[in-house]
Amino acid sequence: MSGLENLPYFAIKLQEQFQAKKARNKRYSLRSYAQFLEMNPGTVSSIIKGKRLVPLQEAAKVMQKLSLAPKDQEMFLLSLGVNKPPAESSYKLDPSRYAVLFDEWEYFVILAVFRLADFKSTATWIAAKTGINEPRVNECLENLEDLQVISRKGPVWERNHKNLYSPHDIPSRSLQQAHLNTLELARQMLSRVPVQERDYSFLTVALDEKQFKKLKKLTLKFRDDVFELDEKSKKGDLYRVNLQCFPILPPKSN
Repeated sequence: MSGLENLPYFAIKLQEQFQAKKARNKRYSLRSYAQFLEMNPGTVSSIIKGKRLVPLQEAAKVMQKLSLAPKDQEMFLLSLGVNKPPAESSYKLDPSRYAVLFDEWEYFVILAVFRLADFKSTATWIAAKTGINEPRVNECLENLEDLQVISRKGPVWERNHKNLYSPHDIPSRSLQQAHLNTLELARQMLSRVPVQERDYSFLTVALDEKQFKKLKKLTLKFRDDVFELDEKSKKGDLYRVNLQCFPILPPKSN
C-alpha cells in the first residue's frame, strides 16, 4: 500500500500481515482479518490506517497473532507509547522449549521470589523462603540459567525478563500440567491459609458463544490489571491468582 512508510510501526506490521494474507487468497477480506485478530472490523480498519492505537490490553495478543520477533515486539510497543521493551516487560515462554518450567511447579515459585523486596540471591535464602529444599533450588537455578531465563552477574542471580507469559489458547501437555499443579496448590491452600488472607470465589453463568468470547477478553484484561497492581506494589508477599472458565454440562450429541 502506498504511503505505508508514513504510518506508525504497529499499523505497518498489521498492514504487512493483511497484504500477505490477501496475496495468498484474493478473497481474503478485512472482516476475515478482524476475525483472525479477534477484534472488531471497524476497529481494525481504523488501526491499520493509523487513525487509532491498538488497545494496550490487546497488544500482547496481537503481537502473538503476528508472530513478531522480539525486536519487532519492542518497536510495536514503542509505537503504541509503551516505553518498556519486551526484554524488560514480558517474554513469551514457548511450552515446547520451556516444558520443564510448566511441568514442575518449583520453577515459577523460585522465579517469583526474585521480585520480593527482601530477595537475597542465595540458594539458602530461596530455600528458606519457599520451603523447597536447597539441593532442589540449586538444580532449578542451574536449569533456569541453561534456559537463559536467569543469569549470574558475579555472585548475584538476576532474572533476564521482568514478566513471563505463555501462549493463550494453544493446546499443550506442559501447560495442562502447569494448570493441574496450580489447581492442586489451590486445593492445599484452601485449608491451610486463613480466610482473611485468601480469596476463593466462583460463579455459574449461562452464556452464548458471543458472550463467552467477551468473557475470555475480560479475563485477559483482568490479568493486565493484576500485572499493573504488581508493577505498583512494594513486593511484600507472593500470591497466586488463578482464573478458570469451563463448561459444566455434558457436550451435546450430534
